[in-house]
Amino acid sequence: MTMNEEKPKDELEKKISEAELEAQQQDSEETEESSIAFEVVPEDSAEEAPSERKGLSKARKIWRQVLAWLVVIAIAFAGGFFLDTLMRYQPEQDRTAVLLVDLDEAQAEIDSLKAEIERLGAFEDQNTALSTEINQLNIHLVLLSARASVADASLAVEQGRQADAKLALNKTGSTLDALKDLLNAEQAEVVENMIQRYELVMIEIENDEATVLTDLELLLTKLQTLENTLFASP
Repeated sequence: MTMNEEKPKDELEKKISEAELEAQQQDSEETEESSIAFEVVPEDSAEEAPSERKGLSKARKIWRQVLAWLVVIAIAFAGGFFLDTLMRYQPEQDRTAVLLVDLDEAQAEIDSLKAEIERLGAFEDQNTALSTEINQLNIHLVLLSARASVADASLAVEQGRQADAKLALNKTGSTLDALKDLLNAEQAEVVENMIQRYELVMIEIENDEATVLTDLELLLTKLQTLENTLFASP
């Protein structure tokens, strides 16, 4: 091997050695950078962890404040609703209580009026009974008056007292009219027959005293029969 051939070979080996050294240096530098980066990362994460905790605590505080405000708003709303209900419905309740008192008083007055009506109704029944009794007594009195006037007229005719007979018969006529007005339709028809007999007597009294006495006797009998019908004891 010549000298010229050995020189390039030595130079090539030298360059290879230099390249290997440079590669080793680069590897060592990369190893150091990676170790530094590895050491730095935990420091950053350690710094970020408290910040995250602070963020969470702030969020909790904000949420608690929001909840507290919500509770305050709910209490205020409930208080406002209660106050509005109290102001709106309390007057109605008071008015209702007054109306109930008035209703009780009105009911008491109605009960009192009912009792008064019942009492007056009892008086009315008594008055009706008394009115009926008075009416019956009045009928009986008129009937007795008619009988008396007929008897007086009959006695006057027998004694020849023509004027007294006519006077008594005039009274009999007015008494029979009054009696007819006091009786019902059926009884009034009976009295109407008596009135017709009376009118016949008034015609006969001028000329035929015997017939007058007979008719007066019949009229007296009819009056007595009517009295027995109306007022005979059971």
